[in-house]
Amino acid sequence: MDTSSAFEPADIFSAKGLVVAITGGGSGIGLAMASSILQTGAAKVYILGRRLDVLSSAASSIDPSKKTVVPLQCDVTSVESTRSAVQQIEREVGYLDVLINNAGLIGPPNKPALEAQNVEELQKVLLTGFEDGSWESTLKVNTASIVAVSASFLLLLDKGNKRRGWQSGKIAPEETRKRSTEGLKDIGVGEDDLRTSQIITTASIASFNRQVTAGLAYSASKAGAVHIGKMLATLLLPWGIRSNVIAPGIYPSQMTGESDQTFPLNQVPAGRKGNFNDMAGVTLYLVGKSGAYVNGNVVVTDGGRLSGFPSSY
Repeated sequence: MDTSSAFEPADIFSAKGLVVAITGGGSGIGLAMASSILQTGAAKVYILGRRLDVLSSAASSIDPSKKTVVPLQCDVTSVESTRSAVQQIEREVGYLDVLINNAGLIGPPNKPALEAQNVEELQKVLLTGFEDGSWESTLKVNTASIVAVSASFLLLLDKGNKRRGWQSGKIAPEETRKRSTEGLKDIGVGEDDLRTSQIITTASIASFNRQVTAGLAYSASKAGAVHIGKMLATLLLPWGIRSNVIAPGIYPSQMTGESDQTFPLNQVPAGRKGNFNDMAGVTLYLVGKSGAYVNGNVVVTDGGRLSGFPSSY
């Protein structure tokens, strides 16, 4: 390992030159990701979601010039809608470096089960969400869509690898993926930039928490999201596309509320919600050169919350 090489933190933890698509990018964690990626020099940031007005407002809030952040209406539960978004990115840019699966739904609440005084009360709480279809909706958005959206963007991610000089397509396990550095400087990619295309999935610490907090459907769907992220890492190894997972704790969002909030030690040891810097740090670590050697990983950012609950992490 050559420790004499020049080290520029601003270059290592940077999205400079990247083309990134973020589902659920119009608010909360998704918008924080978009902002941090934009501020470190991304070439293009597509924020995807169902409500175009929300996306447009969000894009303007972080990119008043309206040149880099592009709002793109997309329903992640619809393959047709996702395909339309893919086609627009293909027409405008032709490739993708990073896909962030961030769209999420809270799901039916089951926390009152902790206060149930008899079996009838417990039964009623646990059956919440089955008659109105919200259990299925939560699993569809938080889990199934990760597979559908990731699959829909695979061709653009493969083209992203090819653009950065990497051999595209599938290679045999006993072979080494080859790379040509010819022409990289012409597209602003240095030979020391060893990143390959990447899928990042936003899960939750609910994936690991055995205590009922946001609800059984939400926890199950996010546990599924984590495992899909790990499975994609293994499945896509021959294709040169990486897959990693971020598992946030309590961050300001439509789900948890946008206001600042303090917490006792037994709930969040850090005593607060996560903030922009916390999420920006994790995001840029994974998308930057800093994360080029990271694949199949789950990054927990929760202020220590899982440490105070029975958990499987």
